[in-house]
Order: sequence, then C-alpha cells, then structure tokens
Amino acid sequence: MKKLLFQSDDYGLTDAVADGILKGIHQGIIRNTGLFVNMPSSARAAEKIRDCAEVCVGIDINLVAGKPISDPAEVPSLVNSDGHFVPSVQRMREGKVIGRQGMCLCFEQDPYNYEEVLLETENQVKRFIELMGRKPEYFHGHSMATPNTQKAARVIAEKYNILMTLDVMNSNAVSMIPCTWTPKPFPIEDQLKTDVEQHFLQALQASLQHEIGYFICHCGFVEEDLMKETTYTMIRMKDLAMATSPKVKAFLKEHQIELITYRDLKEECSCL
Repeated sequence: MKKLLFQSDDYGLTDAVADGILKGIHQGIIRNTGLFVNMPSSARAAEKIRDCAEVCVGIDINLVAGKPISDPAEVPSLVNSDGHFVPSVQRMREGKVIGRQGMCLCFEQDPYNYEEVLLETENQVKRFIELMGRKPEYFHGHSMATPNTQKAARVIAEKYNILMTLDVMNSNAVSMIPCTWTPKPFPIEDQLKTDVEQHFLQALQASLQHEIGYFICHCGFVEEDLMKETTYTMIRMKDLAMATSPKVKAFLKEHQIELITYRDLKEECSCL
C-alpha cells in the first residue's frame, strides 16, 4: 500500500465530536470527514472547518439522529411523534431484516419511504451548501442503508455531481481496510477494552500489498450530548487516540504511505 484514504465520519454530530475530529485533522492523519448538517452543532462545526484546505469535507446524510431539515409534516414516515428521526435501533427492532445487498439492509418492507428520503436528502445537500458555501466533496450515508435510501442518494449525488463513497468502496482500484473490532451491538464496556491502535496497525500491515487503502472510523471527544444521540460513544476517543498516535504516524512514514483525499481519487481512478 502506497496511499491511504483515512476518513472520520460524523463531523458535527456534537460539539465534542467536531472538536475531536479537528484535533485528528491538525494533529493526526484525518484527511476526509463528513459533515452532519441537521444537528445543533452543525453551524459551529462548519465554521470551524470551512477554511481547512488540508481536509476534504463531504456530507454524511443522516436519517437517524436529530431532526430533519425538511418540515416533519413532509417526511412523516422518517420521524417520531416528537419530530426527531426514528433511530436505527428502532428501525431494526420494528422491521424484519431478510438479507443484504452489498451495503444495504433488506427488510421485508423497506422502512424508508423513497420520496420522503429523496426530499430530505436533497434538503441536506442544500443545507450543506448554505453552511459551507460550496458543494460537498463526497457523498456518504450514515448508520443504515436500505435500497430506498441508496436509490435516493444516487439520484441526488448525480444531480449535484458529487462523488459517492459507495463507488469508491466498490472500485477495484481501492481496497477497504476492514474494521473488524466494532461489532453491533457494541456495549460501552467492550468499547473501553478495545485496543484500536493495535487493531489498526495490524490491519494496515495486512493491507500493505494494496496500492490504495481506504479506512473509515469515528473520532471524537465524549460528552453527555453524545450519549443522547448514539450508542457509539467511548470508542470515538479510542479512534481519536489511534488517529493521532505516534506509532501509527511512524508506521506510515516507515512504509512511505501517503495520506490522500477523495480529490486525489478523482484524478487517479478513471473508474470513479
């Protein structure tokens, strides 16, 4: 492996997550991150990263946390009675999963109404443009994908000419570095015991034969607000420690691995 696309998702989920990712950009190896545009922290997060030329900022389309950008009355199947998105754990509990198609979970009946997802997805892209003053540099789905969410994502990504991370994942030119140490469910006590740095170094070593490696994690500091939005909590500080680790930096230097962004992939991979 000569190049590594290192991505940390969920930028703007909370203030602490945003601040942790910013540390990982300025003091570590994060070069790609996706902005949540529908959270109370989104505007602050966008302001802090808008002029960071060294990082590629995409959009994390979020249909499971916080409130929609759309009027809840226009997306009734996406929200609970309080106007917040239905959490993914509730979708899993109430629906019947019958299989997978690539990254998609296939339910007996897709819990996501296509037209409503299409509306909300485009409204999130529009909000990104308002917050950042430019289009997202890549398009990434958050938490749970179904055929309807991916179909809507494809339509909006093509409409705005935005690179989809799904296409990168499926490209023969890029090798996904598997993150096998983050099961679902992932209890807090198990998150605290997980040695992310060691796992990641082992995964990097095993991927050296590939030309371009691709890894996604979820860095961040931990605060009370985070506990209200997700069960993926303490592991974020472990991811951040890994992303700023001297051992990881030394490994990249020793093996002459260049950190890249989606901008580089557009130039290097004609298939994307």
